[in-house]
Amino acid sequence: MKFQEIRSATAIVTFGGVRFLVDPWLGDKGTIPPIPGSPNPDLRCPVSDLPLPLNEILDVDAVIATHLHFDHFDATAMEKIPKSMVIFVQDEIDGETLLAKGFQDVRILKYAGVEFKGVQLTKTDCLHGQPGNIGLLYEKMELRSSACGVVMRHPAEEKTLYLVGDTIWCDYVKAALDSFKPDVIVVNAAAATIRGFGRIIMDLEDVQAVLDHAPHAVVIASHMDNVGHETLWRRDLKHYVQQHHLETRLLVPEDGEVCEF
Repeated sequence: MKFQEIRSATAIVTFGGVRFLVDPWLGDKGTIPPIPGSPNPDLRCPVSDLPLPLNEILDVDAVIATHLHFDHFDATAMEKIPKSMVIFVQDEIDGETLLAKGFQDVRILKYAGVEFKGVQLTKTDCLHGQPGNIGLLYEKMELRSSACGVVMRHPAEEKTLYLVGDTIWCDYVKAALDSFKPDVIVVNAAAATIRGFGRIIMDLEDVQAVLDHAPHAVVIASHMDNVGHETLWRRDLKHYVQQHHLETRLLVPEDGEVCEF
């Protein structure tokens, strides 16, 4: 198993010999204007350039889109990903969106699992914001509120991988940890926040909750240092790792870095 951080939530996962591109945000640095309600009102995103040439990033067997927000499947991804590429999406609504863009092989993730080249992909739920605020927030932003996570298993892999997705710590995440007992857990941990609506993904306390609930797992912090509404940065997590001696439990990869298990 290999997890290569590309940028923000975008990653390449090699699992059971199969390469998956997760949540492709492929546009140029700084092309997204400051996000309304952001705690960083002047910060354009993505903050950094892609760490690899686009042709290397697209050298994969399939794409997984946990949802279609701008930082998970952008206009450049719509344009540059081959239309024949296998793309897994959270539901029929996102599937119809991509089919309308010309993609020819769109497949729906399922709670019961779907198989691809021997890899079992199982959908999990997310809570992409604070309870009570989610509907109002995404209605205001004219975006869907739903997102998903994915669990990967393969007979040749000793370890189970759980891509938690865009969510705060919640019963959905706890249930997935209890059910699948993953060995490697990827959390989106930028603590992205919108004024008046609160956090929409994990913060430091949420990451610690994952560590506490899955004491035998290694946690990888993704979705870092590239969104304009970020409030938790790699430097903060790395300081926390050192302070609490979590070097073997909480990994904070830089863009382009590979974590291998």
